[in-house]
Amino acid sequence: MTKSITGARSAALWRAYALASLGLVLLSASCEKKEVAPVMHPDRRANYVAGLSSSLEGGGGGGGEAEKTLAYSVSSALAASGQSDTLANRKLVRNGSLDLLVNDVGQSAGKIGSIVTGVGGFVEKSSQTNSGGHTATMTVRVPAAHLDQVIIDIKRLATTVDRESVEVRDVTREYIDLDAHLRNAQAEESQYLQILKRAATIKDTLDVTEKLTDVRGRIDQLQGEMKFLAAQIDMSALEISLRAEADATVAGFHWRPLRQAKIAAGDMMSGMADWVDSVIAFLINLPLIGVWLISIVVLVLVVVRILRFLWRKFGPKKPWRLPWRHSTPPETPGAH
Repeated sequence: MTKSITGARSAALWRAYALASLGLVLLSASCEKKEVAPVMHPDRRANYVAGLSSSLEGGGGGGGEAEKTLAYSVSSALAASGQSDTLANRKLVRNGSLDLLVNDVGQSAGKIGSIVTGVGGFVEKSSQTNSGGHTATMTVRVPAAHLDQVIIDIKRLATTVDRESVEVRDVTREYIDLDAHLRNAQAEESQYLQILKRAATIKDTLDVTEKLTDVRGRIDQLQGEMKFLAAQIDMSALEISLRAEADATVAGFHWRPLRQAKIAAGDMMSGMADWVDSVIAFLINLPLIGVWLISIVVLVLVVVRILRFLWRKFGPKKPWRLPWRHSTPPETPGAH
């Protein structure tokens, strides 16, 4: 009787283990199939895959074709996520930089900090130096919607704007891909949790727990990447360089000797660099120059020999002389 009960329990355990193993196999297969975008409608997913395939196939074309392919891929990604391809739905990272000449570097840096905090931003990094003139560099973060206005307000503090640039990077497709992978991982986590509730043995529990740990690690990583990307989209970075130069007024004219000295020093360094490049190029090409000179000399000698042969063969019976050699006139009898 005891043996029959033990055999029945063993058979039940084996059936439970087989069912759990089958569930894990089916789960892994379903997760692999749903890796692209399980939350998408089949038609939208087909459009998304077609857009990505077209972008890969068109990668070897020219610049214009590449831009068209990228735009089509982003449009397909937006359509696959159920959004229309409008500027408001695109994820854009906007960053800028300014190089300004100001009267007072410290005062201007303080005013820039006030402008940035006034729109809800913050100063990420700031440094000042007094060697060779008072200069400062600042990196500030401002809401992307206020970037243009902040640039205008900061430019009003400068006497001269030496350089201004704004860079825009479209990260829509990257953001949508991260969101799709995150949804996949979350769906996989929920399925593992359901299997964990039905686990009958310690081994099954440990296996599912290991899978859950791996999935949760991927979820945390994807969430971190999405938060970082969202922070770049929401808050634009603006790099600012400030410098002040000693100005003097001579006969009503603004004289900037330090500025002119820096420009002249830059021109000198550029000229020295060009000279060094020329010398290096000459030394590297010296063997080739020698080969050309030897070839020219050999060619001249061959031409001279051919002309001498033709002169002796077909010319008048006179001794051959080079054109620049003149024969000495014969001496007349009784000259001495």
